[in-house]
Amino acid sequence: MSMQQGIAKARPFLSVEEAALLLGEARSTVYRAVKAGTFPLPVVRIGDRLRIPRSAVDRLIAGDVPALAKQPLSLEGR
Repeated sequence: MSMQQGIAKARPFLSVEEAALLLGEARSTVYRAVKAGTFPLPVVRIGDRLRIPRSAVDRLIAGDVPALAKQPLSLEGR
């Protein structure tokens, strides 16, 4: 396991790039799905960045398919 993989596993939120890698998808595909509202996981907007909960990615990989997420949740201005 590389250092980057170890760090990503310890963090509760993943970048779109990290989530795409774990899901076997291209980064651009994940961004398009988030924008279209068809990405099947919750997405959190922190400032200008999108983050995806690690636990949601792990559940999807394990076969637990959630309902489609609506729009990215923004933590800005709270």
